[in-house]
Order: sequence, then C-alpha cells, then structure tokens
Amino acid sequence: MRISACITTRNRPQDLENCLRSLWNSDVKPHSVVVSDDSPDIEVQQQNYRIVEQYPQTIYITGPRIGVCANRNNAVNAISASETDFVAFIDDDIYVDSDFLAGAIARYQQMSSEQQNNTILSGVSRCSDGGQMVSGKLSFRGYFCASDIPETVAIHASIFPRQFLEQEQWDENIFFGYEDAELCLRALKRGYKILHCPELQVFHAGANGKSSLMVSDIGKLTNYEISIEAARLYVGIKRYKNLFPNALKLAVFCFVYVVHMTAYLWKRGSLQAWPEIIRRSQVQRLWQPFGV
Repeated sequence: MRISACITTRNRPQDLENCLRSLWNSDVKPHSVVVSDDSPDIEVQQQNYRIVEQYPQTIYITGPRIGVCANRNNAVNAISASETDFVAFIDDDIYVDSDFLAGAIARYQQMSSEQQNNTILSGVSRCSDGGQMVSGKLSFRGYFCASDIPETVAIHASIFPRQFLEQEQWDENIFFGYEDAELCLRALKRGYKILHCPELQVFHAGANGKSSLMVSDIGKLTNYEISIEAARLYVGIKRYKNLFPNALKLAVFCFVYVVHMTAYLWKRGSLQAWPEIIRRSQVQRLWQPFGV
C-alpha cells in the first residue's frame, strides 16, 4: 500500500527541511515525495533543492507561482496514478507524527478494495497554542463548522485515493482559502466518503506565525483576509450553482453574503476592498463555457 506526499513550499527552507525530516523519520516511510517550490527567488530555490537532495526518493520541481491550488496540482501530477495508491498534501510548515503514515495504512487495511478507493481519511492538525483543525462541514454561509458526518477535511492531516485526483484537481481559480472544502464538495458529489481518524496527527508549526499574506492590503484588511473572503464567495456560488444546484439557495446565499460583507467592511473601515474581493474571487469564471 503506497502513500506518497506532495509538499508545497515557498520561501521557507528551514521549515521545508523540518517537514522532510519528519516525513522520512516516520515509522513507515512514504513511497515517494514531491516538493513543488513556489519560491520566486532563485537563491531560495537553490537552497531548497540542496535540502531535497539529502532525501532519496524525493523529487524537486519548480512551481507555477500562481497560487496554492496550482502548486498542489503541479506536485500531484508529478506522481502518476500507477506509481502510488494514496496521496497526502503537506505544506512545508507541517510536521507529521512518526506513526501518521502507519496509522493511515492500518485504517485502509480494515477496508475492502472498493472502500479504500472511495474513502478520504482526515486526521487532526494541532497548533502550538493548543488549538486544532479537524474535519467538519461548511455552513450555509460557507464557514467551517463541526459535524458528526464529515464533509470537509483537516487538509494537512488527510490522505486521498490517487484515483480521485485523476478525476478531480484542485480548482486553480482559487488563489487561497476554502480550496480544500471545495475539493471535498466535489468528492462528495462523486460518492466519496470522508472518515475522521483522530489517531492521524500532524503539527502545524506555522499556524500562529507570520505569513506574507498577513500584511495590510486595503484599508484595515490583510491580504489573507481579502483572499479568504474572495474564496468564500467563489466556493459559495459554485456550491449552489454548479455542484449542488439550487436556485433559491444560490439567491439567498448571494443576498446574505453581500449584506453581511458590506456591514463587515463598513465596521472595519474598508469598504474600498469590495472591488478587490470581487476581482480576486473570479466568480465570473463560473459562467464561462467549460469552466471548472
């Protein structure tokens, strides 16, 4: 049973080295690892390449530098379906527990072949402040919330059947935010099931750290906040227009989103961010022929 890992990285060589060390120190080793490097600086790319060279069966490729979804597609497409059975998507600031891969294999070994090919495992992503990310679902308004029946995953601690990624890819219209929830919606539509596995644990070292997205952008909103709200708008419309069509829910979602977002931006003194949220959401692509 072969589990491969796709690591996306950008400008964090030390984190990448720690991430790779945790993977290759696992009780059960990954079948293969691909590092897709979105770092724009050639010196950082060279540093990352030297780090990857220390780990056999680890492939280094440069990323497209157009967002996390495109980078994840770049990584997974470097591993053909014939070369692995399952795939984990791990960011460079994630450290997997030593028994993470062994636990995933143990879970899959309890299933029939058909169940294995149609089940996504979702574990627990822990943070340094004691918080954690687990599977759940999207509320009507598109916010993550708890659920006894998982509809979303803790992406840093999840395992996907490789065959699913032949059928669906990460939506590259999303630059950042809710991209894992959107992919899960498509998995559910295809009949896949998400299984919560609390024994599968990773540590998110960068959860409370600084990111290039956490800088002020428009008004009092950070680049991160704008990207998140743009993604929530895109995923909400795609959810009720394309994935699970419902004209009434679509209309109500759009109305509620506009009202609440306008009030939120007004309170933050950032009404001028509205055009950028719309632009960054790329919702117009949902009406284009042959769109994602």
